[in-house]
Amino acid sequence: MAKISVIVPVYNTAEYLEKCMESVLAQTFSDIEIMLVDDGSTDGISPAMCDTYAKRDPRVNVIHKKNGGLQSAWIAGTKESKANYVTFIDSDDWVDADMCEKMYEQTDSAYSDSEVIAANYIVEKAGEKRKETQGLVPGVYTESALDEIRRNLLGNEIRPITMSRCMKLISKKLILDNIKYCNPDIVMSEDVNIMLPCFCDCKRLVIMKESYFYHYRTLWDSMSHDYNPKLLKNLELTDKTFRNILWDKQVLNADSQMNREFVVMLFVVLKNILRSGRPDTTALVKEIFKRPDIKEKIDSTTVGVNSKANKLLYFTIKHPNSIMISVTRALINYYDKKTNQL
Repeated sequence: MAKISVIVPVYNTAEYLEKCMESVLAQTFSDIEIMLVDDGSTDGISPAMCDTYAKRDPRVNVIHKKNGGLQSAWIAGTKESKANYVTFIDSDDWVDADMCEKMYEQTDSAYSDSEVIAANYIVEKAGEKRKETQGLVPGVYTESALDEIRRNLLGNEIRPITMSRCMKLISKKLILDNIKYCNPDIVMSEDVNIMLPCFCDCKRLVIMKESYFYHYRTLWDSMSHDYNPKLLKNLELTDKTFRNILWDKQVLNADSQMNREFVVMLFVVLKNILRSGRPDTTALVKEIFKRPDIKEKIDSTTVGVNSKANKLLYFTIKHPNSIMISVTRALINYYDKKTNQL
């Protein structure tokens, strides 16, 4: 029986799937099964590519399902998987050949149903290649050390550990026990929706040193920079959903964590508006950030920020005047053009 299930959701990613799968099939750790979950791809290529890999290698299993979104795809793969541990790789990303081997070496059989092994990753972007490291000091965390981490999972400029389900090896039982918290209406922060309860329940957390195995491809997509009027509604939904998770897991500072998280995620809302190129950008920013309930949340919640970019965003949401909005917009657009070679 496989020791690790590698779950790869696929949706119209034929252009990138070969590089992803070659990196998975080349793993030095052979005791793996690979779950390719075709989430109703419509490109006429991806489904056939998945089937070809299954014919080529007996470790590959394919699930063809009706399109339901990324969350539904990895859930389907997890439920069909056979190993005690799962790792997730998005089909437009790729990994180093020794990722599974190195992560599995960090597991402890005494915690096989309740541990998370976390590695680091590299952002692969046109014009930029950047190493990203977990905020926590490398090491093994259990008992009281985990309690301290749970009090700081959300609401920080830099999270102690990334909330992505990728670049991690996770006890499958942790995932299955917490799927009930997954809200299909959430369209941003879906991974937080599952990793937050998993981190609350895990009994052993390993933060690996170095270990930049995962290559996270970010692509410039002008559509993703269009103004998304649902983003704020999604933030309000995640605030309620994640707050309820922390309450249910009896994390005592649930409300203060989520108040800070709400403000930090407002940075994302602001950036989305400023990148949209709308002629009414200034008016829209003022409308949202001067809304009484949002203004009260910003004014009553203190968030620590260190990066120059976040300091600028934080100052802008606190003082959404025409000058600040124009300056911040110009700087964001300059950075985007520089790092995406437009």
